[in-house]
Amino acid sequence: MAYRVKAYTLREESTESGTRYFISFKDGQGKSHELEVSEQFFMEFRQMERRNRNLLQWDERHKRLVKLL
Repeated sequence: MAYRVKAYTLREESTESGTRYFISFKDGQGKSHELEVSEQFFMEFRQMERRNRNLLQWDERHKRLVKLL
């Protein structure tokens, strides 16, 4: 099962003053960037990842089922 390669990395960093959230990615020129984002944005992004993963898995299962029929 082949999935699209992720173009970003999510990271949490625990500090004495609390948890910080980051998203890292490379732009079109290959330059790396890291952005600090809010907890709410980070959690929404993680939820989006899960929904996309579940959709891809659902699609793969149904493609295999159609081939069997």
